[in-house]
Amino acid sequence: MPRQPRIPIHPASILKHLSPSMLYGRFVKESQYLASLHYNLQAVGWQDLVFFPDGFGGNASFLYLLFKVLYNEKPQTILELGSGQSTFFTSRYAKENNATLLILEDNSYWYELFQSKIFTGEKIRYVLAPLTEIRVQKKKRRWYNTTLLQDEDTRYQLIIVDGPPGDYRFSRLGILAFIPKIIDPANFIIIFDDSARKGERDTISRLGRILRQNKIPYCKFHVYGSKRQTCIASKRYSYISTQWCLF
Repeated sequence: MPRQPRIPIHPASILKHLSPSMLYGRFVKESQYLASLHYNLQAVGWQDLVFFPDGFGGNASFLYLLFKVLYNEKPQTILELGSGQSTFFTSRYAKENNATLLILEDNSYWYELFQSKIFTGEKIRYVLAPLTEIRVQKKKRRWYNTTLLQDEDTRYQLIIVDGPPGDYRFSRLGILAFIPKIIDPANFIIIFDDSARKGERDTISRLGRILRQNKIPYCKFHVYGSKRQTCIASKRYSYISTQWCLF
């Protein structure tokens, strides 16, 4: 597998990972999320689902948050940026619930590896889209080489931002070129993985600015495990945040 270039770690990211919330998430909450995830997968008949919440893949808090959103909110349109452990969840959910799922992947090796592993269906599209340079928010950033999000009118209820590979600052900024066009202002959930990193925090801050400029009310909360996830959602989902408080 071709190696991805290593991105320098911003000092602010290091400090954020040493915060009390992150340390508590890593040493206490992560194991709780994993245990609850295993229990609930059995409860819904997904006990045969094989996944590996370790290394650089989706960790337990991320997969548990995703599973909880899928199970409780039943989104009918899903956009997943970057494929991985979470794709086993989204593709199975989409197949069983006749939901529309678009997955964008930039790495050809990873795409070939996963193509035969994920669940397939009439409304599930797994698209190889190598990265190209675009200009967004007055910055040049790498983004998927596809016009799918420009040419279609789909409004995604759930968006998972776990790709493309991160940047030192303003990471994964390309998604902002399509907000608010691809969301329903009254019914959306956007999940950012790795959101303790400075680059992701930059982008999340800009997303909040775009939503405010477009007068779209939203709520925001964080989930802490071995990594941090940030969820930005329409106001109707504000109740979800009360279920994720650590303290």
